[in-house]
Amino acid sequence: MKKTFAIGDVHGQFSTLKKLLDQLPINWQTDELVFLGDLVDRGLESRQVIEFLMQLQKDFPTVTVLSGNHEEMMVNSYTDEEEFSHWLLMGGDTTYLSYVQGVVHWKKFIKELSYTTYNYLKNLPINYQNEHAIFVHAGAMQNSKRQWIVDNPLIARWYRGKDFFRNYQGKTIVVGHTPTNKIRLMLGEAEMPPNRMTAWSRNNIIAIDCGAGHNGQLCAVELPSGNLYYQPVI
Repeated sequence: MKKTFAIGDVHGQFSTLKKLLDQLPINWQTDELVFLGDLVDRGLESRQVIEFLMQLQKDFPTVTVLSGNHEEMMVNSYTDEEEFSHWLLMGGDTTYLSYVQGVVHWKKFIKELSYTTYNYLKNLPINYQNEHAIFVHAGAMQNSKRQWIVDNPLIARWYRGKDFFRNYQGKTIVVGHTPTNKIRLMLGEAEMPPNRMTAWSRNNIIAIDCGAGHNGQLCAVELPSGNLYYQPVI
């Protein structure tokens, strides 16, 4: 049976990502691999993550990479100096340093970040669906017809409302974006030690941002089995 693996927010932790991939019992020719976005920022190896995934998708058409809110901020920074300043405050400073050494300056960034990379990030999809699940970076929201939607960029990249985690119903959905301890805190559940934060699951939601952007763990889930894999940040 064809399997699907999904990996949560990498946040520039390339060495950690490589270690996690080594754990996965994946058949690269037939199994699918989905990255849930937030590839960049906070960690020191964002450039390596992006370049690795660009090549991985060329080598294996079974790999899907989704856009998260941090990719959105990085893309917006390419054409807008004010957005660039905002992005730096949101964790983009480490991504900048993976491209440009020395003084931080917008024009240096747009000179060093190739248009090919910019175009790749700009055109990443915001959701993906196969027989196992819906995959989206942030979450879903109900529309006026009480249908849960993931095709709005603001919802797909940014939404983390309590109503989603408490009330979602429907096909299995795999998300990142909100560290699972934040979900637990939001719902009045006991938090876990940050460096041992695990996935959170309820109501057909599987949340796998286990804090790689905050020295926690990088997490992957295997479907349909539901097996979980963890790699502490290196």
